[in-house]
Amino acid sequence: MLPVLFRIGSLRIESYYVIWGLSLVVMILWTRGRAVKRYAIDFNDATEVLQWVMIGVFVGATIGGYVDHWSRYAASPVRLLYFWESGLSSGPGFIGGGLAGLYKLRKLSLSINNFAEAASIPCAQLLFIGRWGCFLEGCCLGVATDSPLGVRFPRYPLFKVYPTQLFESFAALAIGICLLVIERKLNRGPDESRRGAILWPLFLISYGLYRAAADFLRSGDRIFGLRVGQYTGALACVIGLAWLVISLKNLGVMRDERRSDS
Repeated sequence: MLPVLFRIGSLRIESYYVIWGLSLVVMILWTRGRAVKRYAIDFNDATEVLQWVMIGVFVGATIGGYVDHWSRYAASPVRLLYFWESGLSSGPGFIGGGLAGLYKLRKLSLSINNFAEAASIPCAQLLFIGRWGCFLEGCCLGVATDSPLGVRFPRYPLFKVYPTQLFESFAALAIGICLLVIERKLNRGPDESRRGAILWPLFLISYGLYRAAADFLRSGDRIFGLRVGQYTGALACVIGLAWLVISLKNLGVMRDERRSDS
């Protein structure tokens, strides 16, 4: 819709990079603030972990972009060297960032659960803001449709497509609001969160289910009939369910211990 925000001479300031960059900055600062104030993680430790997370996000999202458009690179393998053309894929980006963050948290002997809780709501916000960059750029398109929900992008004027970028944006907003309500209702301290994460598993489950279902409306390359986002969404859902079960079990044990002490 608006791929170029403005120009400075011959330099193009593109909507996609500005909005995704803004969303990443907000996510980093918000996660760090929550980690320090709400989950008792040292400021410098939180900063160091987030640096690793950002590197992992970039690597994972870039690799995901290659896989997301595998037919392009199968036709011309030399284009694998042009990493700036790969685009970015959010699902593999989350996997890359999660693995890098997990590595650094273990190295620093920090609570994985507490940091994950701190990142849960900011990650939903990241998608809420960032997908507007995709919408303005005209990437991550939906399949063609005659539905009233269809949108006609300037670069594809002959047909309407589902605005799947906005579908995901509003889904992420709803997920973030629900997590915020749950967090305030539970009102858990860092000691309880350390024994078991609740918000992060719920984020993985809800976002994973959304991607697994909604990516049928997305256009693009498929592997065995499914998009990369559907595979990563299903994986996120499984991990989230397992994480939630373990957390609830650990929290149950903690409550039993408190009753026995009293």
